Amino acid sequence: MSSKLSVSIIGAGNCGCSFAADLAHRGADVLLYGHPNHRRNINAIRRTGNLTARMKIEGQFYPTITTEMANAVQFSHVLVIAVPSYGHDVIVNELKDFDLSSHIVVVINANFFALACSKKLNALAILETNSSPYSSRVQDGEVLIKGIKNSLPIAAFPNSLNERQWSQIAKIFPAPLQWSHNVFDIGMQSNNGVIHPITAILNTGWIESTRGDFYFYRDGISPSVGHVIEAVDSERLKIAEALGFRPQTVLQEMVGFYGGAFDKFSDFAFHTKVHNATKIAPAHMQDRYVAEDIPYVLVPWCELGIKAGIDARTMRALVEIASVINGVDYFETGRNLRSLGLDHMSKTEFLRFVDSATCRPPWSSNAEKQSGL
Repeated sequence: MSSKLSVSIIGAGNCGCSFAADLAHRGADVLLYGHPNHRRNINAIRRTGNLTARMKIEGQFYPTITTEMANAVQFSHVLVIAVPSYGHDVIVNELKDFDLSSHIVVVINANFFALACSKKLNALAILETNSSPYSSRVQDGEVLIKGIKNSLPIAAFPNSLNERQWSQIAKIFPAPLQWSHNVFDIGMQSNNGVIHPITAILNTGWIESTRGDFYFYRDGISPSVGHVIEAVDSERLKIAEALGFRPQTVLQEMVGFYGGAFDKFSDFAFHTKVHNATKIAPAHMQDRYVAEDIPYVLVPWCELGIKAGIDARTMRALVEIASVINGVDYFETGRNLRSLGLDHMSKTEFLRFVDSATCRPPWSSNAEKQSGL
């Protein structure tokens, strides 16, 4: 790679377009890849001649755009995968025939991607974040970046990255990184999995009646909905602790991302300016808030809980209800233990494997180091 930062963004949706605009704004060379079957935003950028950003980042930017994966692989040795989890298999199938032995793959909102897909890729390293750095929406080649998180958790699957490479990864992001030692820890930190599916399921009638014409946080997360969010979050924390991790509560994490001081999640939801800047509710129940966060977050959490001896009955109930709503057996089709290659393990073997997935950053005596821009 040249001395100037170059990055290939795989996925031209909300997160991908935000990354492209942000990196271009900071002077990086950026390529934005859109799959040929999902090229609406790519076509819009081609039509207007630029990617326009509004709100937190303002300007018109000119990333290289493509629908050819070979171009993305050749453009940069850093590939940022920014697609919903249900698109992971499609992207992996596109990448698996390339030599990625000198490429670093960063997966945004990964949801156990490395465990499910690393054997199909020969990447130098796979890094996972638990969410997107941005709260954003893109439409017709214009991305509204409503908020940027103050920090972001990230971890690598066991690899041999050196400190220069870790530092290079940090430069991609708009905020300091919280380096975790284990991808299971990152997988258990998904705030989307706690917030999105619960709020969507408990507002099914409103979603289908209004086609999403309401404020998902302010209107959708009433005190009673907040109680369910907190109950699922409690189950998540118990599973994480059984695996040897101690993540923050979802309220603590969201306050850390966006600021404020609140005692209840429903209070945060009512007052958060970032999430209430526009109406972002799903228009239907096949939206990613259900179709991604149920099978790719709650399903693995439930099954990891069973393996670790924790009964997450509220999570299980949500998965069952979502399965009925959408006519899909999410426990069968989701990212279950079988798809992660963990179904054959005993509890002891499983916990040993979790520990073996540890990867510490190369700097000594400062495992909590945060890297800035």
